[in-house]
Amino acid sequence: MGIGRAVRRFNELAVPGTGGVWFGKQVFLAILGVRVAELARDARMPVGNIECANAIEALACWLGYNESKWAPHPRLRGINTLPREHALDFRTLRRPGFYVSQPTRMAVGQSLMPLGLAEGPRRRFNALATTEAGRNLIALACGDGGRHDIVTQLLNWVQGKSVSWPPRFVKLLSPCVPLTLAARGLLHSQFILGSDKEDGTHKDRRRAALRWVDDLRSHPPSGPLGWEDRPAAIVDDAHWKDLQAGAQLMACRAQAIVVLDELERKLALSPKEMLRVEEAAGMLGDELADLKVAADRYLSFSHPDADAMAFGRECALPSTSDRLEHLLRRDDRVLRLVAREVKPGPAFRRAMRNEIASDPALSADPEDAGVSDGIIDWPANLSFRVRNLYVLNRDLLEEPNAMRNETTNQIFVDAEL
Repeated sequence: MGIGRAVRRFNELAVPGTGGVWFGKQVFLAILGVRVAELARDARMPVGNIECANAIEALACWLGYNESKWAPHPRLRGINTLPREHALDFRTLRRPGFYVSQPTRMAVGQSLMPLGLAEGPRRRFNALATTEAGRNLIALACGDGGRHDIVTQLLNWVQGKSVSWPPRFVKLLSPCVPLTLAARGLLHSQFILGSDKEDGTHKDRRRAALRWVDDLRSHPPSGPLGWEDRPAAIVDDAHWKDLQAGAQLMACRAQAIVVLDELERKLALSPKEMLRVEEAAGMLGDELADLKVAADRYLSFSHPDADAMAFGRECALPSTSDRLEHLLRRDDRVLRLVAREVKPGPAFRRAMRNEIASDPALSADPEDAGVSDGIIDWPANLSFRVRNLYVLNRDLLEEPNAMRNETTNQIFVDAEL
């Protein structure tokens, strides 16, 4: 839809500095990758942060799967890509394509600097260096010295030395095993304190969101939450308005996806796989009317985001044909506009002729998908970061056996792509 950057900006306005984080071990594995890469470079081995962190995450997931006899788990990735019998040397695991194309490291990278765990000239993962707080998190999670030091073990592994992975190291690395109590406490403090260089408004918004989700943890609601139920923790009017406007932008985008999915299905049923724009708009009267309603609601917030404003205005145009034309120009992948004719694009799905229109939630971009907590019925289209923060807060504050909401992970990412 061409509004990915706007969606990311609204997510950042909702809960600044958290990226796609929803459990503490994600942060630990990412900062561990940066630390091991630093030490490898100190030893004159050219290793980038990204390839080191990705390889460590792949190793951690492989060990987690192997420990559970390859049972699916929401915190593990790569069940269909990681080989069950394979050498686990760093040279192999660092190769592009060995692990998944979008590791959880991508969900975390944007959070390390705001949380004070890393520093650098910019937030790009390869440019990061660990801070004292980042190194303290590693130390509290797994110890910082002696022959059982996981950092030394991983450094030996990166350097190609022979290593083994006894149960203690499996427990330290596996995403399925929560962080130690001390490490969880430090990480929770960093979400509150942030970096010394972080904007104060960003800290205030993250703290407010934390208070909100912690209130819900302590006093679970008896029914669904609605936008009329403003939480006491969100005291800043601008913050609440940004949350609402972001949700309405997501509602508008979801309805745009409904329009395009339905048009794709109708085009697949067309004998010549071609429809005039005016003809197609006539077939989608209800869907395009609902799109204008959603767009008008977004525009009523008068939010200054230029990309989102342009999208909303296009979706609210008086002419249904004009509305559809702008959507087609934004798509140009599944459906193409050639002159005034709708034709299949390179990603067109001819099987759509046998399907009903898809659920727009299933078509969501990776940037704004989250983890379903299975407990709270949140306000419609609320930023995934608030939902993730609720799960993260429970992961950091509660004992592991209290975490009963590890439901299907739909995560990705507010990430650097």
